[in-house]
Amino acid sequence: MTQTTTDPAWARLLGDCQEEIAALDPHPHYLEAYRREEDRYWRHIPRWLCEDASRRKIETVLDIGCAYGTLLLFAKALTSCAVYATDFTGVYMSPAVVAKHDVQFRVNNIELDPFPWDRRFDAIIFTEVLEHLNFSPVATLRKIAGLLNTGGRIYLSTPDASEWGRVTTYYSSWKEMPWPSEDLRSRVIDAHVWQFDEAELMEVTAEAGLTVVEFDYAPGAAGRHFNMVLTAA
Repeated sequence: MTQTTTDPAWARLLGDCQEEIAALDPHPHYLEAYRREEDRYWRHIPRWLCEDASRRKIETVLDIGCAYGTLLLFAKALTSCAVYATDFTGVYMSPAVVAKHDVQFRVNNIELDPFPWDRRFDAIIFTEVLEHLNFSPVATLRKIAGLLNTGGRIYLSTPDASEWGRVTTYYSSWKEMPWPSEDLRSRVIDAHVWQFDEAELMEVTAEAGLTVVEFDYAPGAAGRHFNMVLTAA
C-alpha cells in the first residue's frame, strides 16, 4: 500500500502495520508480492473496522485464516484489543509478530477442528478464506457466527466468480459440498474449491443466519472481490 500525506489516519496506520510485518522476519512471498496486493482484496474492510470502532468498544478480535496477520495487527493498533488468530498452516504468520504483539495463534482447521479457545469475540476477520472451504460454507459460517459476542461483526472478503471464473474441478454447485465430517479429513485440499457469485454469496450468508451490514467491491488482482460486514441475525 502506497501512502500519501492526504491518506486518512486509518490508511496510514494500515501502512505502518505492513511496514512492521515486512521488517519482522516475514515470509518471502509477503515481500515479493503479497504486500503489494493484499489491500486490493479487502480494500474496504480497514475503513469499516475503523468506523465500527468509533461506535463501540472492540476488546477481542479473531482472525480466521490470518496468513501474515495484517488486518489483525491493524485491529490491535486501532483498538488495543486482545488478538487471536488461526490458520490452516503455520507457514505464514511470523513468530516475531506473534511474540511482539502477544497474538494467541493456533494452527486450526476451522471446518473440522474444535475451536481452540473457550471465548467469544467482538469482531472476526474472515478474509480470502470462504473460497478455500472444503465443506458446506453454511456449516462453517454458522460456527463462526456462534463465536460472536452480542453485537459482534464478521468482516469477510472473497473473489467474485463472475470475474474470476468458475472452479468446477471439485463440484458443479456449492450445494453439492458435503457437511463437515471427520471421515472426510483425508480429502481436504488447500485450493480455491468454490468461488461464489453475488447471488450465491447472499444465499449462503442468509442460510447461515447472517445479516449483511456493509457490502462493496474491491478491485482485486485477477478480478474483483466481495467485501462484506455481517452480523448474526
